[in-house]
Amino acid sequence: MKTLWQAVWLLCVLAGTVPASGAERVASLNLCMDQVILNWLPPEQIVSVTWLSDQPQYRKAPIPEHVYRNRAQAEELLPLKPDLVLTGQFGAQRAAARLEQLGFSVVRIPDAYSLEQLQSQLAALVAALGPLPPLLAQQRQLSALLLEPPAESTTVNHPRALILSANNITYGSGMLEHQLLTRAGFTNLAMAAGVNQLGRVSLEQVIALEPDLLVFYGGAQDFAIAHLAERHPVLKRYIDRGRTYRLPEQLGYCPALAVVDVLQQLNAKRAEIVDAE
Repeated sequence: MKTLWQAVWLLCVLAGTVPASGAERVASLNLCMDQVILNWLPPEQIVSVTWLSDQPQYRKAPIPEHVYRNRAQAEELLPLKPDLVLTGQFGAQRAAARLEQLGFSVVRIPDAYSLEQLQSQLAALVAALGPLPPLLAQQRQLSALLLEPPAESTTVNHPRALILSANNITYGSGMLEHQLLTRAGFTNLAMAAGVNQLGRVSLEQVIALEPDLLVFYGGAQDFAIAHLAERHPVLKRYIDRGRTYRLPEQLGYCPALAVVDVLQQLNAKRAEIVDAE
């Protein structure tokens, strides 16, 4: 997929339909920005990403050998001479300030903890990187999904869902994950359990709430609830009936790359559940 986007980007540039952003040597001091440029920029434009992106839990594909893995130290980027350095809203601020003092172009991309903030983040990325085809596509798809009218307000059309993460953590109102469930037409049962933002639910509560969909968050190796679900006869029925969905880990550290797919998949899951009723 990345190779395809790179080919599209190159053809557009050669055709003169996509003006270059002016940044031919881009570095990142932030895990999410790492993922953005690794997925959406041609490899030859990337000079450095953080060491975190080379860890197995974050690396989706081999990182090009020429790309330096930094530890968010300004001195590491000096010999690389980047003409654009991306960082997040809060992390690596000392390095970012030092690089600015030395005359480097540093852009702080706002963090995104809601769908509205995510739209602002994508707009900031377009302003920093230029109109990259995959970035514009993500922006258009998200806008289109958010413009879709919500499902009719009926119990049948709003199946009930519950998110289960590490240590039985669930996600209530005020969280991006809650927004994704409700935008896709689900009723989030965490609110029925009195959860605001983050909270815990027991296995007994999960059974009593009777969700139509169990939404696991993260890899099965990361938390005991996933293994428990496979053993518990009630929760195992959800798995056997296809009434589970797993939010990608990437949603937690770089939603810009995951939200569109998650919304589309949750919409499809809701339609599947409604049709089965």
